[in-house]
Amino acid sequence: MSSPDRISAHVPLQSQPILKAKPWKTIGYRGYSTFLASDNDFLVFRRFGTLNTRVLLLLQDEISVLEQKLEDLDITHSQPAATDIHNGSFRQEVLPERRALLLEVHKKIREYNELLIQNSTLQSAPRVPQRNIASLDNWLHNKKNAILDEEAAYIQHRHDLVPLVPKAISGLRQLLEQSSHFRFSSLWRKKPPPSADHDEAIHYSSDRRIDAFIGVAVTIMGMLMLIVPLWVLAVTEGMLKRLGVITGFVVLFLCLVAFATVAKPFEALAAAAAYSAVLVVFLQISE
Repeated sequence: MSSPDRISAHVPLQSQPILKAKPWKTIGYRGYSTFLASDNDFLVFRRFGTLNTRVLLLLQDEISVLEQKLEDLDITHSQPAATDIHNGSFRQEVLPERRALLLEVHKKIREYNELLIQNSTLQSAPRVPQRNIASLDNWLHNKKNAILDEEAAYIQHRHDLVPLVPKAISGLRQLLEQSSHFRFSSLWRKKPPPSADHDEAIHYSSDRRIDAFIGVAVTIMGMLMLIVPLWVLAVTEGMLKRLGVITGFVVLFLCLVAFATVAKPFEALAAAAAYSAVLVVFLQISE
């Protein structure tokens, strides 16, 4: 079964927004939620990094206090002069305060661990592309007064926003999407999803078509990177000149892989090493 076609959406800014009577009543959060849910690019929320960190510090300190109380209790009842009680058994525990402390530690440390893991996930999420934030700003501008300004102000915390569904995009695609002609081209235009309200101001693009176009472009560039150096080496005389040609093409290939794909640095280096090996083999054959 083929995977469903993903979409990428953009909202251009209208210089003269269409003013509707009582947009806070006719559009409101129902319209805004429908708009956000129409594409993953719009699912942007605050991570509340500072507040999460502060709560973690609070829980950490509370657990530290409980830890010290438990340590003091254990030391007190393990002294030679203390009453003989079994400190090595949960089943024969006779100190209700120690059991209560452990239960309180369990409650706090579970809350702390859950928040710690959740915050780790949030902090590792990539930054929201500025064009996605601009689309939200444009929608709020185009539908002026549909959402209370104070409640829509979360969009302005640009360094505290996190995408709900991160999407890996190559540097080449990011460069191409800087152009509005590329983003709004009819070649990628796609009908809005059934759940979305029909709005001519929102431009939905097919990710599949864009990725196919970039894939073809990268394939052509890769083929040229394989063929061109062979011909250049064939007409180049001298070992040093040939090594210079190989060095230049290897660096160019590495930049191409790193910029035009979503490969990780070690993957790009591995591909460049394989590419240089091919050129070196051709160099030995042509001698």
